[in-house]
Amino acid sequence: MLGFLFLKIPDGHLLSDGLQSQQDVEVAALGRPFGLGMLYDCREDSLVPGLTLWDHDDLMSHIGERPQNYNDFEIVASESFADKSSALNVEASLKASFLGGLVEVGGSAKYLNDSKTSKSQARVTLKYKATTKVKELSMDHSEEAI
Repeated sequence: MLGFLFLKIPDGHLLSDGLQSQQDVEVAALGRPFGLGMLYDCREDSLVPGLTLWDHDDLMSHIGERPQNYNDFEIVASESFADKSSALNVEASLKASFLGGLVEVGGSAKYLNDSKTSKSQARVTLKYKATTKVKELSMDHSEEAI
C-alpha cells in the first residue's frame, strides 16, 4: 500500500530545499513506516524513530478518524523514472533524495527501481488509488505539548 503523510509546517519555517513553507507539505511514504505522532526530519527526508512528543494514551485520545471514500485508476505504459515517479506523486525534493540514496524505498515504491530485463518484454502498469478513511492528529493537542 502506498501512503502519504501530510505535514503542517508553520508559515516561514525552512524546508529541506531551503524554501519557506507557505502551506501544508505532502510527502509520499514510499514504503516507509510513517505513523501518527511520529517525528519527521524534512531536512533529511527521514523519520525520527522511537521518539514522539506525547505519551501513547495522550496520542490515542487526540486522533480523529473520518470516512473519505475515493478511488481512481490510471494506466502507465512508460519505463522512465520521471513517469514512474509522477505516477506515485513523488515531489522533486523527494526524487532528489531517492536518486541521491538518502531514501530507501519499500513496498509498492519498489516499482521505481524495477525495470524490464529484455527488449522482448512489454510492460503496462495499472495504478489504482483508493482511500476509505483519514486519521488525523488534532493540531490543538500539539500546541499544548510545546
